[in-house]
Amino acid sequence: MAVGTPERGRARHRPLGVPVLMPVPRGWWFDGLLVAAFAALTAALVWWSPLLSLDIAVRDWCDRHRPGPVYAVMFAFDYLGQGGPLIVVTLAVTAWLGWQHRTARPVILTGLAPIISTLLIVGLKRWTSRGAPHHGSVRLFSHSWEEFYPSGHVSNAIVYYTVLAVLLAPYLAVAVRRLVQWLPGVLTFTGTTYLGFHWLTDSVGGYLLGLFIARLLLRVPWRTVPLPRRLEQPAH
Repeated sequence: MAVGTPERGRARHRPLGVPVLMPVPRGWWFDGLLVAAFAALTAALVWWSPLLSLDIAVRDWCDRHRPGPVYAVMFAFDYLGQGGPLIVVTLAVTAWLGWQHRTARPVILTGLAPIISTLLIVGLKRWTSRGAPHHGSVRLFSHSWEEFYPSGHVSNAIVYYTVLAVLLAPYLAVAVRRLVQWLPGVLTFTGTTYLGFHWLTDSVGGYLLGLFIARLLLRVPWRTVPLPRRLEQPAH
C-alpha cells in the first residue's frame, strides 16, 4: 500500500502524520532571517523613534474607527490566539490521536510547543517590559510591570495552529490544512492590533517569533522518533 493512502474501509486508521503537513525545513537560512528581523525590530524600537510614532498613530487611528459590529468581529479574531483554550483543544486532539493509534507519539509535538513558546516569548516579555497601548509606556525597557512585547497571542495563533494542522494532516484536505495553519495568525494579528490590545510592532514581533518556533517544531521528526514499546503499540 502506498504511503499516505489508507486501505478502503479503514480510513479511521490512517497512518499517524501521513501525509505530513510539510517536510522538515531545509537549511537554517530562513530561521536566521527571522531572528535577524526580530533583532532589527527590537533595536529599532529602542533607537529609532519614528517607529514608536507609527505605533502611536496606528493605535490612535484604530481608536477613532471602531464601530460596534467591527469590534465584535475583531474580538473574535483576537480570541483565536488565546493560549488557554488553544492548549485545551490541542491536548484534546492529541489525546484522541494517541488513543486511536495507541501511541504517545503526538505528545512529542504537543509537549514541545508550550515549552518553547513559554521560554522564548515570556522570557522576552519580561526582559523588554513594554507597556500596553492604553496604559504604560510605548518604549521598551521602561521597567514597567506590564509585559506586551512581543505579542503572545499572535505567536500562539501560529504555533498552536501549526501543531493542530500537523496532527490532523491525514484527515484534512491540503487547502484546509493550509488555512488551519496560516489563517488564524493573520486574523489574530489584525484583531489584537485593531482593538489596541497590542502595539502594531508587538504583533509584528509575535508573528516573526511564531514562525520561528513553528519551524523549530517542524524540524522534529515526530513521526519516526524512537519510543519505548510501552509508549507505542506495534502497528499491524
